[in-house]
Amino acid sequence: MGGITSTPAPTLRRFNNVVYQYASVTSTNEVARELAETGAGEGTTVVAEEQTTGRGRLGRAWLSPKGEGLYHSIILRPDTSPSGVPVLTLMAAVALAEFVREQYQLMVDIKWPNDVLIRQWKFAGILAEAEVKRDHLDYVILGIGINLNQTSFSPDIAAQATSIKLETGQPSDPDGTRQKLYVKLDTWYDRFLKQGAAEIIRRWCELSSYAEGKSVKVITGDRTITGVTCGLTPAGSLIVETPTGERETILTGEVQSLRKKE
Repeated sequence: MGGITSTPAPTLRRFNNVVYQYASVTSTNEVARELAETGAGEGTTVVAEEQTTGRGRLGRAWLSPKGEGLYHSIILRPDTSPSGVPVLTLMAAVALAEFVREQYQLMVDIKWPNDVLIRQWKFAGILAEAEVKRDHLDYVILGIGINLNQTSFSPDIAAQATSIKLETGQPSDPDGTRQKLYVKLDTWYDRFLKQGAAEIIRRWCELSSYAEGKSVKVITGDRTITGVTCGLTPAGSLIVETPTGERETILTGEVQSLRKKE
């Protein structure tokens, strides 16, 4: 059972005006997609206390236990080409990283393209899914999952995951967290619409230890590439220089940090 709420938010240009709130859904991205297909406007948001089949990039599951995280998806309708969608993932990561640094005084890192980390442990992920019709970007569903109040994780992810509560010792209110985060999202989305990708990519590189000089392994399709990161392209793709000096442009893939040899 879900409900719609209209929330006046004079400080926000686009977000938090129409919010659908649910106790449980399969996936907030799926519900938001259904709304977008019926014409729901930009900024329409779907929030759930629980996702039964939440997912991240590359079809991976995103565990979403009831009441322990912030699970939400936003409908965006930017006037941009489909090639601009990857930058929206970077934009959301920048907004989230800045918010957590300022709100909780935690040192946050970003792993390309969509993992947000504390001490190299993942506490948040971003999934941007686009709908393109006749070569025109119709809408983007921007899903953001944040581990807020978890104190334990399943054995398969326990070594790589953390939460805001584990890092601060204090619980967080999901709705209050969401509304404060939206101030940052609104600011950075407005910059994207007015200025394009350059400022977002610059700030992403400032916030991410993975931007330049990071020894990494990248699994992309059936290839594995090792090398050192050398920044992002203007479209937000990762550049990796291999041991032979060749530079590879990574459009999609899984990035893993490699420890430097002592």
